[in-house]
Amino acid sequence: MKELISSLFIVTLLAGPAMAKDMKLGYVDMPRALNEVQDGKNAKAKLKKDFEGKQIELDRLQNGLKKKRDDFEKQQAMMKADVKQRKAEELQRSFMDLQQTYAKLQKELMEKESALTQGIYQKLSLVIDSIGDRDGYTLIMDIGDTVLYHKSHMDLTDEVIKEYNRRHGK
Repeated sequence: MKELISSLFIVTLLAGPAMAKDMKLGYVDMPRALNEVQDGKNAKAKLKKDFEGKQIELDRLQNGLKKKRDDFEKQQAMMKADVKQRKAEELQRSFMDLQQTYAKLQKELMEKESALTQGIYQKLSLVIDSIGDRDGYTLIMDIGDTVLYHKSHMDLTDEVIKEYNRRHGK
């Protein structure tokens, strides 16, 4: 899709100076907009709180594993070979469980972030569409999509953030 838009833009520019002169272009820094609208700030705070809770759980599990390992290291010299082997296997299983828990919690956070971000992104897209229609823009781009140079007067990010917050009561 991005390639199609870029191609259409280049074809339009090559079609002639008269057509290019009538074009009104703008851009939005979507990552910045996502982070600066009030819903984005609220989502980021919620994710941070969730992360901190999950980090506390991971720290607790990690400290428990460290204590088991330290106890094992202190006592292993006095253990029979079969007991020593069994305890070492238990430690290995506990370590693998910790890694799986870490991966699970990380996945949960990523999914939650994606769900929250997607909803905000959809609302932002509607705001951008309405600004584009209202102000007669030919094309509004996401500045992160291979734009190497731009004029700052084409930046609509602040306007999009302000309009988003106005519409969504924040």
